[in-house]
Order: sequence, then C-alpha cells, then structure tokens
Amino acid sequence: MTDSDTSEHPPVDGGNFGAVLTAVVQRYVRLVGAPTALMVARRVPGLAIDDQGEVLDFNPTEPLATLNQLLDEYATVFGDGSVNLPQQVTRTVAAVQQARRSASAVPPLHLLLVDDHVLFRSGLVRLLAAQPDFKVVGEAGTVREAVALARDVQPDLILMDISLPDGTGLDATRVILSELPATKIVFLTVHDDDEHLFAAVRAGGMGYLLKNVSAGELVSRVRGVRYGDAAISPRLASRILDEFSRLPAPAADETPIGALTSRETEIVRLLARGASNREIAQQFVISENTVKNHVQNVLAKLHLHSRRDVDKYARSHGLFPPAE
Repeated sequence: MTDSDTSEHPPVDGGNFGAVLTAVVQRYVRLVGAPTALMVARRVPGLAIDDQGEVLDFNPTEPLATLNQLLDEYATVFGDGSVNLPQQVTRTVAAVQQARRSASAVPPLHLLLVDDHVLFRSGLVRLLAAQPDFKVVGEAGTVREAVALARDVQPDLILMDISLPDGTGLDATRVILSELPATKIVFLTVHDDDEHLFAAVRAGGMGYLLKNVSAGELVSRVRGVRYGDAAISPRLASRILDEFSRLPAPAADETPIGALTSRETEIVRLLARGASNREIAQQFVISENTVKNHVQNVLAKLHLHSRRDVDKYARSHGLFPPAE
C-alpha cells in the first residue's frame, strides 16, 4: 500500500481498535463471504479472529500498521477487482470511530503503578498511557511511596508488585484498602505459586496477573476491573476455585464478626438504627460512595444480602445500639 493510501485512513484510536478491526473484517465477510475473508485476515501476525469475524486479540502497539497490513492482504488476494473495497472499509472505520467519539465520554481510569523495577514500570506507563480510557496518575517503587501516593492521588486502580524493597505489596494493599476501600488493586507479579496467589486474594486484591502476560491481555484485564470483572487468567481462577472447593463448610453458628474492622462494626450499628448512607457519611465525614463500599464489604464479610439482614444480625450478636 502506498503512502497516499495510508494517508486516506483516519487516525485510529488504540483503545477502540478491537471494534475497528472487527468492523473491517466483518465488512469483507459481507462482501466476499466468511471462509475467504477470515482466511485472509488470519494471515496478519498477531490478529486472532473467531468464526463470526469478531477480533479476539491484536497487537495494540501498532494499530494503524495492523489495519494497513490487513487491507494489503485483501488487496493482494482479490487484485484489481477489489480497488473499491479498502475505501468502503475506511468509511466503516470512520463511522465506528465517529460513533465512539459522539457517545457519552467515560472518565479515564486513574492508575497508580507500584513496582521497584524502573525499566519495567516505564514500559507499563507507555503501554497504559496509550489507551484513551486510562490515565497513569502516579508511580511508586516502595511500600512507603505506594501508601503515600495512594493517599495523595486516590487512584481508581493500582497495579501492585508483590516484592518491594521495604516490604510487600500485600502490606501496602492492606494499608491502602483500610483507608481507600473503593480503590481496586490488581497484583502484577512473577510469583506463580498458590501461597502468594491466595495471600493476594485474602489481602483484598481484585486480580492477580503474571508479568509474562501479553500486552493485549493486560490492557483487557485492567479495563474489565472497571466493570466488576476480576483481573485473573482462567488458569489461576481455576486454582482458586479448586482451593475453595476443598475448604470445609462453616458451622451454622459460626460468626465472622471478627472479620469486620472497627469502622465496619460502627456502620453495622448505624445500619441497625436505620441510618441512611447520607447520615453515615455525615457521621464519619466521608463520601456517600465510600459508605456504599463499606456497606458492600460488610454484607460480603457477614454473608448477608440486605440491610434488613444486617439489622437481624446486629440484634442476634449484641451489636444493636441502646435506645437513645
């Protein structure tokens, strides 16, 4: 493809590139049929496509080069008769991008990176900062720096190494989550063993990824955390499920009250009194969103489903506040 061909394509947004490539492939599926269109598209290195033409994986570091190579492959196979196809595809790409831009913008996910290897951290910054829905707001190389920066920038998500010079990422996680319960923490580590994996889960991690993860999977997993997904590979997830399946069921009268923090215990008492999120927020001088996170943590720790359940639990465990 010539330089003039390349200049005809609109700038490609790396964060939306999966949708762009899918639009390209599916356009050719409609024009020339699925078997041939998919066979040609699968010649592009790093491009994984399912049988419906949906792009599953691609190289996010060179999106425009991937698009050009895909169009070159189609032009090579179909020759002069396909001269109009790249132009049709380009219009499809432009339409997809325009629709994305006109949709209501989602605020970027604020990320804090914690790793003592500066070179590795720099690579992460380059990869993540290239995504339009990510914003790297800080970098730390120690537990102390991580805790201080988390307090300062209050990130949405932290990518946390486990081995740090002055402690572990587990130590940092426990401190940060005690102060910023709404923050999500995903461990990114070289430790591929059950001891570290389960310790990370117990510390409150929302994910556990190994440092040999591909760039595309890392971006996808981190992005999924925003929408409630756990950032963990199927292999590691199966190990966690296997471990839990071997745990004995708790006794009927066993109480997890000891798992609550002092703040959460006070919130249980206030919930039993019928306090609203706003009233609790005013009581502790915190935001209502923080209160919601505390309530969710309380329900999860106590294995309850509603505020009514909390009321019953507080009464049965002597936590109901005395009448004023």
